[in-house]
This record gives sequence, C-alpha cells and structure tokens, in this order.
Amino acid sequence: RPCEVIPEGLVTGFSMSPPTLDNTKDQLVINANDTLTITSECLLLFEQVEQDPLLLEGNEITWNNKRGWLVPSHIFKNSSTFLGFFCSTSVHNNEHRSSIFIVQATGLKFYELKLFPEDSPVELMQGEGLELNCTALVEFNTGVEFHWDYPGQKENRLASFESMRNILDKATEVSSILTIRSVHVDDSGYYTCSAGSVEVKQEFTTVLVYEKPFISLDYRNGSVIEAKEGQKSARLPVKVSAYPLPETQWYKNGKLITRRPEFSRFRVQQHALEIRDVFKQDAGEYTLILKNTRAALEKRLNFTLIVNVPPQIHEKEAAAPTNPYRRSSRQTLTCSATGTPPATITWQWRPWSPCGLNSTRRTLGRRGQRDKIPICQNWIGLDPEHAVNPIESVETLTEMVDGKEKTVSRLVIQSANVSAMYKCSAENKVGRDERLIYFYVTTIPEGFGIEMEPSEDPLEQDLVRLKCNADNYTYENLRWYRLDPQAVPPELDCKSLHQYTESLGGTLSFQTTSNNWVLELTITNIQLQDEGNYVCEVQNRHSGEKHCHRKYIPVKALEAPRYRNNPTNQTVNVSESLQMECDVEGTPSPQLSWFKDNQPLHQTSGIFLQDSNRTLSIQRVREEDAGLYTCKACNQRGCVQSSANVSVIGFDDKTNVEIVILIGTGVIAIFFWVLLLVIFCNVKRVNPADIKTGYLSIIMDPGEVPLEEQCEYLPYDSSQWEISRDRLLLGKVLGHGAFGKVIEASVFGHDKKTCSNTVAVKMLKEGATASEHKALMSELKILIHIGNHLNVVNLLGACTKPNGPLMVIVEYCKYGNLSYFLRAKREFFLPYRDRSPKTQSQVRRMIEAGQVSQNECQPSTTSNINPPMQSLDDLWKTPLTIEDLICYSFQVARGMEFLASRKCIHRDLAARNILLSENNVVKICDFGLARDIYKDPDYVRKGNARLPLKWMAPESIFDKVYTSQSDVWSFGVLLWEIFSLGASPYPGIQIDEDFCKRLKDATRMRAPDNASPEIYGIMLACWQGEPRERPTFPALVEILGDLLQENSLPHYTLPSLYFNSAEDDGFSQASSRPPSQEEIRLACNTMSTRYIHIFYISVGGRVYNNNWHHRITEEPEKNVSETNFCYIV
Repeated sequence: RPCEVIPEGLVTGFSMSPPTLDNTKDQLVINANDTLTITSECLLLFEQVEQDPLLLEGNEITWNNKRGWLVPSHIFKNSSTFLGFFCSTSVHNNEHRSSIFIVQATGLKFYELKLFPEDSPVELMQGEGLELNCTALVEFNTGVEFHWDYPGQKENRLASFESMRNILDKATEVSSILTIRSVHVDDSGYYTCSAGSVEVKQEFTTVLVYEKPFISLDYRNGSVIEAKEGQKSARLPVKVSAYPLPETQWYKNGKLITRRPEFSRFRVQQHALEIRDVFKQDAGEYTLILKNTRAALEKRLNFTLIVNVPPQIHEKEAAAPTNPYRRSSRQTLTCSATGTPPATITWQWRPWSPCGLNSTRRTLGRRGQRDKIPICQNWIGLDPEHAVNPIESVETLTEMVDGKEKTVSRLVIQSANVSAMYKCSAENKVGRDERLIYFYVTTIPEGFGIEMEPSEDPLEQDLVRLKCNADNYTYENLRWYRLDPQAVPPELDCKSLHQYTESLGGTLSFQTTSNNWVLELTITNIQLQDEGNYVCEVQNRHSGEKHCHRKYIPVKALEAPRYRNNPTNQTVNVSESLQMECDVEGTPSPQLSWFKDNQPLHQTSGIFLQDSNRTLSIQRVREEDAGLYTCKACNQRGCVQSSANVSVIGFDDKTNVEIVILIGTGVIAIFFWVLLLVIFCNVKRVNPADIKTGYLSIIMDPGEVPLEEQCEYLPYDSSQWEISRDRLLLGKVLGHGAFGKVIEASVFGHDKKTCSNTVAVKMLKEGATASEHKALMSELKILIHIGNHLNVVNLLGACTKPNGPLMVIVEYCKYGNLSYFLRAKREFFLPYRDRSPKTQSQVRRMIEAGQVSQNECQPSTTSNINPPMQSLDDLWKTPLTIEDLICYSFQVARGMEFLASRKCIHRDLAARNILLSENNVVKICDFGLARDIYKDPDYVRKGNARLPLKWMAPESIFDKVYTSQSDVWSFGVLLWEIFSLGASPYPGIQIDEDFCKRLKDATRMRAPDNASPEIYGIMLACWQGEPRERPTFPALVEILGDLLQENSLPHYTLPSLYFNSAEDDGFSQASSRPPSQEEIRLACNTMSTRYIHIFYISVGGRVYNNNWHHRITEEPEKNVSETNFCYIV
C-alpha cells in the first residue's frame, strides 16, 4: 500500500513530484518549488495507529499518522546517504509487507558565495547610487535563503532587494541584489550578506560615503629610502586615501617617469613606485604628485633614494699585483675606492711569503663581480715602531671625480728596505673590497735593465762590459743578442727578435745580496765594427712573456793629437798678465804639459794652469818669465808639440802707488781681524749642559786634560780625511734634532774608484752658532783620535773646507738602531735554534764579514744556484734567538772595551745608540745632534739639561761624575733592554725624585723574561752601588765571550720567574752584604727567595765572583756546578 515519507524541514517552499508515491520505484526523488497535496489511502486507514520512534545513528525518526515517518533533514547533509522504508501489516495473522522505498535527498551542496563589487571598500560620493550583488553558486534544486545586514536597516532606510536565478551547466547561480538609489554619509559601514539552507555562508564589504572630493597623502616608511646595488627591487611606498581616484605622476630628478625605455624598470602599483634590478644610477630625488583636476586638488611627496654600493678599489683593475720597488727609495702606495656610503680604508702588512700559491681562496665583491684573492694569515696593523719599512705618513681624503665621491688613501713609505706584503681594505656597511700589494724590493729599477762600463761612449780598443741585470723574483732565462745592422726593425719586438739578431754568450752570475741575476757580456778590445745595437732578452717567470731591452754602443775612433791654432810669440811689459792657449784636439783628449826653455813648468805662486792645462796664465810678469814656452799634447796615437817665445820689456822696480796699495791693504786686513776677534769674544756661549758633543757623545777620562782643551790640540789631517763635497750625493734625512741632522748619502770615487758607497753624513742645521760648529769640529777630531773598531761607527771622512757646510762622514748601518730592530722582531723570536756547524761558526763568520773595509767597493757575490724566493733579506727573515741576544751584548762590550782603552767615556749607552749593520754586526754610536732630546721621552729635564736618567748611574745623577764604571751601569740597563726585546726600562715607573731615592736605596729592576740566571747576574753586578764593585768592560767581554763561544744555550733552563720580585713595580731588592754559608745553602735548596743578588755565577765551567776583574782559581770547580746555581738572600 502507498506510504508517505517526507524529510522534515523540506516542507516549506518545496513539495513532492509526482503528487503520489510510486512504490514501484526504487528511489524517490524530491524536487524543490513544487506544491504537493498527498492523499494516502494507507495513511487514512491507520489514523489511530501508534508507532514507536525509530533510532538511526543516534537520530530519532518519529511516526505521524497523517504524514508518515518524519526524518530529520540533517541526516541528508551528505548526498550519499540513502534510507530504505517498507510498510508491513498483519491480517488474520498473515503478514503483508510493501516494497522497500529508497529515499535520497538532493539539492544540498553550497559551492561558494560572492559579494560584488569585490574591491573593498566601496567608495561613493553622497547622492550616488549603491548596488551590491550577493551571488551563491549551489547544486541543482537547492533552496537558498538570503539575509542582509547594513547600517540603514535599523532606520528603515529605503533599500530594494531583487532575486535572480541562473541555471548553469553544472550548478545553479542564485543572486540577491541590494540597491540604494541615493546614498548618504550615514550609509557608510559594513554590509553583510548571509545565504544558505542547510549550510549558511557570509560575505561582507565596507561602504564609504564622502561628502566631497579629497586627497590624503603621507609617507609609509619615511622620506629617505635605502637600497643596495644589485637588489632585486626597491619600493617607494606611500599612504594614499582619496576620492575620486586621482591621477598619479612620479618624477625622478624633475623628469617625468613614463613608459619610455629608460624607465622600463620602473612600475607604479597602488600609487607606490617600484624599481626592479637596482643600479647605483637609480639614486636621486623622486617626487609623487596626485591630482584631481575637476576638484582642483593636488598633493605631492618628495623622496630621496640612496643606493648603497659596496666599495670597489680601482687600482685592482689597473695596477699589477706585484711591482718591483727600488731599494731605499721613497714609495707611495695608493688605494682609491668608490662606494656608497664612502668607504673606510685601512692598511695592514705582513712579512713576504708565498701564501697565495698553495692556499685556498675566498670570494669577495659585489653582486655580479667576483674578485678572488689569496687567504694570507697573520696580518699586522700599521705601527710606525714595528714596520719593517719606515712609514712616513698615511693620508686619507675624499675627492670628487666625475661627480662621484672617491676615498683615496696614500701610504707613504719613507724607505723601501725589505720586501713585504701590504693589504688595503675598503669597507662600508654593505660590502668590503681588498687589494693585495706584493711590495717587492729590488736594486734594479723596474726589475730589468742594462748597464755599460764605461758609462761614457767607449773608445776604440777599450774594454767594454755590458751587464744585463734582472730581478730573480720576476725574470729568468737571460740572453744577449746583437741586431743585424743591415736589417734593424723600426720597433723592437721580442717575438720576431730572432729574425734580426745573432746570439751572443755571456757570463751568468747571481748576486745574493740583491737577489739579482747578472748576464755580463765582455768586449775586451772593442773595434769600430763592434758599434751597434745590443739586446738583452729575459723571460717573466710568472707569465712566460719575454721582454727585451736595447743598448746602442757608439765606438769612437782613435785620433792623434793635432793643433787647431799654434801658440804665437808674445811681448809683454813687466807687471802685466800673460795668457797662452794650447788649442789642441784628438781622441781621446790629449794630456797636456807645459815646458819653459825645455824644462817642465808646474803651477806655482803667480803661475796658473787651467782648463786641464789648456791655458797658461802668469800674473805680474817678471823679467825671468821671458823664454821659450812649449805645449806638448799626447794620447795613444802619439804626441805633438808647439812652441812660442815670450819677451818681457821694462824693469821690476815697484812704484810708489804699488807700495801705498800694499801698506793700505795690510792695515785694513789687520783692522778687520781685530774686529772679528772682539765680536767672537763677546758672543754669548751656549750652556754646555744643553750641547751634546755629537755622534759619539763621549768625553775624555776626567783624570786627563779636559775635553775642551784637548780638542784644540788634537790634529786634523786634511790630506787623509778631506773629501770633496762634489763627490757626495745627499739623500733622505735619517734623523734630526735641536741643531743637527744626519743624512743618508752616496760617496762616489772614494779611494779613487768609480763605484759608490752609502754613508751617513752628519751636519748642522742652517743658522748654527759658532759654538755648535766648534762642537761638531771637536767631535770630528775626537773620532779621529779614537780610531777604528768593528763595533764602533767609524769615521770615513769629512768636508771642512770653506764655502760649504761642515760635514762629518761616518759608516751607514742599514738596519737602524737596535731598540727598533728588537721590537720589530718580537713576533719572530725563537729562544733556541737547532745546532749545526753553520750556527757554531756564526760568530767567526760575522767577525770576518764585518772586518771587510767599509771604505772599499766590494764585488758582488756570484752563484750558480737559484736561491729560494723567500730569502730576500736574511737578517729580517731569520728568527731572532738567545744566541743573537748574547752576540749583540758581547759586541757592545767589545766596543766599550775599545773606547775605555782610548780613555773615552760614552755617557749615553743605550739600545737606541746601538746601530745594526750587515752580518749581524752592531756598532756603538750616538746620534746626539740628530735626536731632539727636548722631545724624546727617554731624556728627563734635570736642572738646565735633559738627561737619560733611566740609564744613568747613581753617581752620575747625584754627583755628576762620569767614568767608565758609570758606562758599565748603563751597559747593565742595555742588557735589560736587549733581553726584554726592546722594552723601555723601569716599566710603569714615574721618573721623579722617588725614583732617584729608590735607586739610591739599592732597588733594582726584575729580570726580563728572556734573561737566564747568568745574564741577570751580570745585570745586577753592573748595578752595584759602588762603582769599583762593578765589573770592567774587559771582564764583561771575557764572561760574555765564554757564554757565546762555549755554546751554553742548553743551560738556559731556569725560568726568569725565579728572579721576579713579588712587588708590582718592576723592581727587586739587592743585598749589599756578603752571604753566609747557611744563606747559600738555603738559597740553593729552596730557590724561593723574593729578593736576590748573584755573587757566584758558573759560565761554561768557569766561576766568577763579585770581583769581576779576575777569574776565581782557588775555589774548586766542584763546589759550584753548571746546574746548581747559588743565590744569596
């Protein structure tokens, strides 16, 4: 029988179709929007039937006698849900069952809901119309209800609603349109549309209603925008509120940004300007203008776009990474970098080493540019006190070049002494760039050149030497060629060189001191046919490229002398002047000699030979000057001579006028001499306390005649020491002081040779007084009196003649003073060195090398072995060891022993006054005139003078007594300097009256870190309060010589902390009483004393006591061993 099944909630607005249930169908489909009146015979028959509810997955299905089973609608939310129903009854105990009805609900899917217009907010002017379309996309046969919420709903503002349905291919589109024909300001707000049946969705939008047109414009992130070059995009954002939508215009530097190609990377989005792929040219001033022409409204904003650019060092593109620099030359290294913001440039250096050959690499640079540089470790900041090449200045400035701001830094090296590596780093907040400079020092300009001996054009039959000099670091494979005179190319091209040349030989040698290759071509007896072009070819060992230099040798033919004009006979009066010319020519220039009556004529009083003997002049001719004068000219080709007679007329009697002139001249001369003497005697003398006597600040032993008196009697032999000023080529200033200076110079032709030596020239400044001139002259005489010694800066010569400054010429020491050298070598200090025959003979070789005369030109050392690239300067590259420190101390003692033997006192013995020369030879000096003691912190004012108090003995400070024993005290302080590697004595101590008091109370410095017990014992002995208790310099030479020669370095086993005081002021206390046996025993056993004083020292098996003049012989050596040192409390 037919039964009704109606899902609950689908009654309103929906009905079933067909009107009756067909129980023959397997599935009942319910359609929407149909009106259904159901008449069911089954329902009418069972009006009074009661059925218990059914439970389906927790949902209750109830029975209605008129409507049937009522199923909740949410059971059908899933379209895949099916329900099966059947109807059964029992008649006369017979059960009857209907067919199964399968029920499935359709029209429940809700796809999406949209509200148009989609842009939010919706902006309107008051009085305009508003239309909002709310559209739902649903499944077929789905019923949808719409509900609107809007600001004017509560005030019942007039709004119309319209519904629309549009059936699409796969869904149904149902819409509800809200329309307000004339909006008001009060209509501004949120508009919400809700739609759905079983499922409800919502969409909302904002409506803004304005009374009048307006433009509101402001910055979003400020007016200054920063970007980085290479950045993907840069944006200039703004805050804009305007109605109606204004016209947008952007300007760059006053130029409108359009769609032209130059602005292809510019794009405007929501009024903001976006720049893609930022370049540094994009930086500038930008302006945004918003216009509403109808309402006559306009707003503008100005922006500054800064494009930050990583630094770029320009010399990297133009300059070679390795350049040769001439030794001792003044050089300027330049680093110029552009970048935004301007870069900060810093300089660093490190010792020369091939760190780039086998090391890994890193990549620096900007986007789009990758610069690879080697990774080199241990870079050192520029410190003038520790730089191997003295730094004159570092200047950094900013320049404008082609409208770009460039930072330029110039490092000025005063003297290129040692090869090194320099690095300049340019850095700003967005990047960093570096330039590595291989500062290679060579003695050859540009690393490659040709020299010829003789330097002038050679003559026929001369010996000619051509030297091809090539720097070993850069070049190899040296070869000589001679160009074919018949086929000389217009330009020298090394690639086609062999087509025009013939190969020549030569002698190849290597100069180890300068690291150069020399290929020497010798022409023993040059002829006219040897004239021509000679070419030296070298090969760059890094790039393989070949380079050529050409030298043209002109050969002059020999010509015999010949007269251009023969001398003529002359007649002259007595007392007149006579002049004769010997006009002769020849190749080489003839040697001329004069004869009178066949006797050689020499230059004497009144007879002058000038212009290489070409001119003979006789002043005030006498009767005996008459005779036959002959000029003879000779060279390799022969001799010629020509004669002329000279006749003299008149008498030799002097006239009265001549007598009056002679007497008058004598009177005037005497008057001026007396006047000068009076002026000289009345000139105020300079305070002797402020004048240091010079290069060696020495005085004679006070037991002898005073220095001032001695200097007047000391001789000066000009024939032995005088050097012509025109043979000196002055160079850079090595030092200067209050009234003197020392200059590096080259002296040519010394000892009649053509080569040059580097010397130091000491001279006074301009405007020097007579007292200062006398002081320097006294110093010159004292240096002559002292004589030469290996460990003293020796005198080489002087320039004392009038018409020029007074110059004292002494040896030049290339490595500067010992204090500077020790500080520079701190990072390269190794306490010990492996034993080898080479190190055992170091002192002997040093002395033998140092004894070569500095006044002679030495030949270059040759070798067929190519040395390692790193052996550029052995002294700078070799690590400093304890042996070196003892060697320096021994040499200074040797030099002071020599000065003491000459009855000389130094008075200012310190590491700053010790110079270091080649072969590790040290020389005692004192650049007294060349140091401004008024600015040097080592010199403290005491009374009217400035004194080096830290180095002075107590008797010199308090009693002004200077002896050789006071120099011994200074030698002890010098030892402390050496073994502290150049530290300043008494560190942290204020040099004042308290310092002098503590010094008088026997307070002494602690041992430096690198001093052994033996060395510190020598220091304490030198610092004895009583001068006679200090060792003499001969004793010090003996002690230090034993330490050095017997190779006692293995005994350097006791750390210096055993000698350190517990105080923090750098002092220790020395006892002044003899030790007791118990004290010796306790000290030897414990080694824990706070204050110590060494009385017995074992050095290489020998024992020295506090009487330093003699070696102890009565004490058996077994009482004091090399490993058991005894110290006295």
